[in-house]
Amino acid sequence: MWGVWLLGVVSAAAQPSPHRSSVDSLQQLLRQTRTDSSRVDLLYLLSDQFWASDTDSAAVYARRSLALARRTGNRRGEGAALNRLGAALRESNLSRALQLFQESLRLAEKINDSGLQAQNLRSIGIIYVYLRERKLGLAYYFQALRLDRRIHDRRREVVELSNIGLAYDLYGEVDSAAYYQDQAYALAQQQGSFTNYILYGLGNVARRRGQVAQARAYYRRSLAESRRRGHLRSLNFSYLGLAALHQQLGQPDSAIYYARLGVQAARQNGFLRGVLNGSLILTHEFAQRGQSDSAFHYQTLLVAMKDTLFGQEKVMRLQNVDYQERLRAQQAAAAQQALKVRYQTYGLLAGVGGLLLVLALLVRHNRQQQRTNAALQASLAELKEAQLMLVQREKMAFLGEMTAGVAHELQNPLGFVKQFAAVSTNLINEISGAQQLARDERLEHDLFEGLKENLREISQHGQRATAIIKGMLEHARTGPAVREPTDLNALFHNNLNLAYEGVRQQFPDFTATLNQALAPDLPPLPVVAADLGRVLLNLCTNALYAVRQRRLTAPAGYVPIVEIGSRRLPNGGAELWVQDNGTGIPAAVRARIFEPFFTTKPTGEGTGLGLSLSHDIVVNGHYGTLRVESEEGAGTRFVLMLPAG
Repeated sequence: MWGVWLLGVVSAAAQPSPHRSSVDSLQQLLRQTRTDSSRVDLLYLLSDQFWASDTDSAAVYARRSLALARRTGNRRGEGAALNRLGAALRESNLSRALQLFQESLRLAEKINDSGLQAQNLRSIGIIYVYLRERKLGLAYYFQALRLDRRIHDRRREVVELSNIGLAYDLYGEVDSAAYYQDQAYALAQQQGSFTNYILYGLGNVARRRGQVAQARAYYRRSLAESRRRGHLRSLNFSYLGLAALHQQLGQPDSAIYYARLGVQAARQNGFLRGVLNGSLILTHEFAQRGQSDSAFHYQTLLVAMKDTLFGQEKVMRLQNVDYQERLRAQQAAAAQQALKVRYQTYGLLAGVGGLLLVLALLVRHNRQQQRTNAALQASLAELKEAQLMLVQREKMAFLGEMTAGVAHELQNPLGFVKQFAAVSTNLINEISGAQQLARDERLEHDLFEGLKENLREISQHGQRATAIIKGMLEHARTGPAVREPTDLNALFHNNLNLAYEGVRQQFPDFTATLNQALAPDLPPLPVVAADLGRVLLNLCTNALYAVRQRRLTAPAGYVPIVEIGSRRLPNGGAELWVQDNGTGIPAAVRARIFEPFFTTKPTGEGTGLGLSLSHDIVVNGHYGTLRVESEEGAGTRFVLMLPAG
């Protein structure tokens, strides 16, 4: 009887009814229910209902459900309560949340509950997506999706598809995000499921593609559904989506308005990541308007949220949780193997029954255990050392990249200064020799004019070197960068020449054909010229490196070609590209090309940060996209798309 009653409650909670009504109904049932198993389920459902509006209350009900489930030996209820407690703590304690999800997953595997396994795989994936662990986060999401499809749980499948789409959107992969959100929306329509998160994801896709009207419509539909459900968390997402849209359109008042509503909804829910994302927009917009007090207020809030969610200590704690989980799995496998070996040994010695052999077995096992413990201690020390080396390597990589950039840029003007200084010395020697032989005023005039011209060249190239140093210092400075309308064609042209001159300085015998297909009608766009110039210089340098590498092994007749181009987009934005006929990128590594510290160059020739930083500048700094198209042995094409504003 209680099973039928609770099934009715769950079905009612799954319909688009107001949040308060669902909570009141569940609380009334809880007061009337006396069966422990039913109370465990009701407390779990209350925690799930409060998760979208009040994480503190969600944690309280989850703890009550967990305590009752453990006291009554309800394994299924214990696993569900562990998952909901992890979801409630995810905003304040990532490492503790991960521990709870892993504990719930282990329990679900023991009782063979596929639905609970999928729920925990998704929950663990969310944490790694938070931390920008692309490969690991998506791996957990797809595991959950496969489980849901195996047990034909279509409603959970909708959630997994939407989460995968949101993850791809976070990584700037718009086409993949659109593909999974479209699947989620179609399946949700068939099932009659909620679509507030899916509509937000579709709004993000439309915004990144420059489809303003569609994006606004999706966000507003998401807002309406979130209000009906009393879902403050998705309400925060939709408000911040509208704020980002108006920010992209250059409408700061509307961006500030929606961002404040988003922060308010997130604070009311206890959704710290939502507060962080809203504060990021508000800090930027108030700084652009010169309202330093408001900018400082939200920047302070931003720093506090970052420290709470992603502080170094918390990340290290989370890494330790992950390490402990892997260690636990290794120990469990080792224990199982040891148990198997022990039973086999007992079987062999059963007929003999010699006490000496049993004693020898125990001694051997003890020695193995000691060696295992020593190996685990060594692994832990290696992990700590690797963590420190990773932090140091990142610092040195940034420093080395900046130093190499300065040296590379200064080579050209300093080379000209040395050349003209040598010519000037020769002219002075000629003047001295001419005066000793015979005074020729016309010859002296020509020599002095040549000397003056050389001094002017030296002065100009010295000023150029000064400008390069100034530019590098501006590039390295901290604080918010200023966007200004910029001639992208000129910026692109200058950085191609700069990259070519740098490669020629390093390899004087290298030549390449440089083609430029720059659209004359390309409008000036508001960008951070120093940052975008760094992206273009990096792409051009990589293209020149690729064609030079191919020339080393190509047959006679191969001509290295690098082409840059631009075109105006219908929405007022711009598309820029760099194409080469170099070595190409193997398909096996193409998906990792934008990961930090990943490089295809030999050791010592690259830090693996150039394309990662370029992707971050384009996607997060300019709300654009950067993608790669390549065929191994034929060449590579990088395409950069920037919105109108």
